Amino acid sequence: MAEQTLSPAPPLDQPEQQPAASMELKLTRRSRIEKWAFLIPAILFQLSWGWYPLVVAFFLSLTDARPRGPISFTGLQSYQRVWNDPLTAQAFRVTITYAALSIILTFIIPIIVAILLMEMKPRVMRWMMLLWFLPLSGVASTIMWRYVYNRDFGFFQWIATDILHLEPQPFLGSADQVLFWLIVPGLLMFGPGLIYMAGLQSIPQSYYEAAEIEGASLWRKIWTISLPRLRPIIVMLLTFAIIGSLQVFDWPKLMTEGGPGGASRTVVMYMFDLLGNLRYSDATAIAVFLFFLIMAITVVYRLLFKEDPDV
Repeated sequence: MAEQTLSPAPPLDQPEQQPAASMELKLTRRSRIEKWAFLIPAILFQLSWGWYPLVVAFFLSLTDARPRGPISFTGLQSYQRVWNDPLTAQAFRVTITYAALSIILTFIIPIIVAILLMEMKPRVMRWMMLLWFLPLSGVASTIMWRYVYNRDFGFFQWIATDILHLEPQPFLGSADQVLFWLIVPGLLMFGPGLIYMAGLQSIPQSYYEAAEIEGASLWRKIWTISLPRLRPIIVMLLTFAIIGSLQVFDWPKLMTEGGPGGASRTVVMYMFDLLGNLRYSDATAIAVFLFFLIMAITVVYRLLFKEDPDV
């Protein structure tokens, strides 16, 4: 009887491995499709409303842009005009000063306040949060603060004259004080402080308990636990604060109209004035200058400050 050659039997798990590999491949493909389904609208939005207007603005600044009629190429004439314009230098000086004061007063102080609130009893903390982070609409707060700063019957004027027995104060009418008084409302009503509170509540309590066992003081716990754990939130919010404060427009426009004597006229406000005078190319040139300033500050800041609290 002839011997039959038997082929080796396939492994028992081979039929199961093939469907598993096929399923994993399908899940990978599906995950890739889902990622692009979310990314493509964001990319198109950024290209349409971000980079495309930027490119158009750059080319527009190299022309004698006008509302009607043909447009001709003028090169760097718009940049030369705004560079030699003393009002441009004043607007950038006001904007940088405003941004620096705004970040110092309305960004650093709320971090300290949020940390100190976490050290209070829960009941006291809730009441303090309600008083500190008072929610008001932009229009309502503008109307309220215009009355507060009124030189004849304002609340601050009453405090200065009747309680502190000082001379009547100019407040927004003083070129030396106007930027400070424009920033004070942001100090009293700073919504992102709630984000710091949420970040502090996410820190494990065991960190603080271990520090207390080691005999760490309040400021030692703040410096070694609270601030490092808040670093990702601080880095993100500070980036937004830098960009937003350098582009400020509505608050000074509503409160002072850029006065007195241009002491509170920011770069964006001056751009708005140039557009009202039909100087489109000059306004666009200033916008390009402001863009490069914001990009330079943001890039340097991101290089110097890291988000990882363990670095």
